Amino acid sequence: MAPASSGMCDRPELEDDHRTESQKEWANWAAHGYRKLYQPRSVRRFGLVFSVVLAALLLTVFWFAAHGGLPW
Repeated sequence: MAPASSGMCDRPELEDDHRTESQKEWANWAAHGYRKLYQPRSVRRFGLVFSVVLAALLLTVFWFAAHGGLPW
């Protein structure tokens, strides 16, 4: 015997109008198995910031190593 319908739509893509754009992006990423192509902007932004900070840190370390350490 099939369960009784709650009166709500059986298609979740039609009910998610109340979601924010960010929530829709995260849901889309989850629905596609967390593949890189579907990553939300916030994940890509975090990756960009992390990469830039890491590059700056590495450049600073190499610059200090090439110039004899800290100036004091």
